Parts: sequence; C-alpha cells; structure tokens
Amino acid sequence: MIANVLIEALELHAYHGWHRHEGEFGQPFLIDLGLETDISQAAASDNLADTLDYDALVTTTRRLFVDTRYKLVEAAVAALARGILDEFPAVRSVDLRVRKLKPPIAERLAAVGIHLRLTRDPA
Repeated sequence: MIANVLIEALELHAYHGWHRHEGEFGQPFLIDLGLETDISQAAASDNLADTLDYDALVTTTRRLFVDTRYKLVEAAVAALARGILDEFPAVRSVDLRVRKLKPPIAERLAAVGIHLRLTRDPA
C-alpha cells in the first residue's frame, strides 16, 4: 500500500542566499514535503514504530536545511532531498517544494523557489 506522507507549510528561518545580507540576517522559507512510502504495516498494526514519524521528519528537515548555509536554494533543496533519503530508508522518493518568502527582488511577489522530486536509486 504505497502512500505519500505529507508535511505542508513548514516555515524555517535559514541563511541561504547569494547576497551578503541573506547570509547575515537570513529569511523565512516555506517547505512542503511529500514522501512516498509503503504504509501497509502501519495501516495493519496502528503502531507508530511501523511508519514515518512526522516529528522525526520535521526535526531532520530543520537540521538538514538550516544547519548548513548555501548560496543557492537549488543546492539547499538537493542536499535536503538526498539527506532525507539517506536518513529514512523507508522513503522511496521525496517531493520537495521550497519557497523563499522574502527574496531580494524589487517587484512584489509571494515567493520564489524550487520544486524537486528525487527517487531512491533502486540498486
């Protein structure tokens, strides 16, 4: 039974950006995660140990996204996707949307960002 575990609108303050002030002051990012996994055992057992722990996913996402600084959001998103696959073997693929909510752009806009889907290497 394959399903997508969702974590939506996780807001994290991070220091990614090309401009010096972005690295100095940081800014808010909004992250949506979709994690493909088999929920058969969890659905049958109703036991947290048999599924992905949302709190552990959020804690890991925070550590992976915030603790290392990147100049480009593309690099931060790729590292986050690879890190989730490395740390959660039950995740078959990760679908990430990361939006920079206050980009240094003069025009008025809601956000800029990256949408990445990364699938585990079957080998």
